[in-house]
Amino acid sequence: MAEWITPKTDWYGQTDSDGNYEGDRFNTEDFNRIKNNLAYLRELAVIMYPEFDINDLGEDRNKRQYFYADEINRLEENLKTIADKTFKMDIGTNPVFVDNGRLFDFDDLNRLEGLTLKLYDSLNNQHEGRQTLTFVLGIRRKGAF
Repeated sequence: MAEWITPKTDWYGQTDSDGNYEGDRFNTEDFNRIKNNLAYLRELAVIMYPEFDINDLGEDRNKRQYFYADEINRLEENLKTIADKTFKMDIGTNPVFVDNGRLFDFDDLNRLEGLTLKLYDSLNNQHEGRQTLTFVLGIRRKGAF
């Protein structure tokens, strides 16, 4: 199973009076954390729910590799798929990003990582709270085994 890394849910950003951005910057480490956390949630979910697939975003990125708008959209799609296939949680409408379009900003990141954490808490609680039988049901007949 993939490793769970606590999501960052306190993304911050603003522009100063000169129009310069001040705040958190999204990087490959953040992309990898979100990608892998969603893979973790899928693996946890299929223990308790019917099998389903999410978008494969490949290996972890290194600092020299970029991520693109379509990959951010696939992260959003993965979150929606997991929510739909498990708790039918309403996560709203996924934003759609296009190359050279609206930027993926701190509000989007807080939403995405906050919902990821909410799904983690719900799935983990459900997994930990499952009741299991400690005995075998059925009638054992003499000489049957």
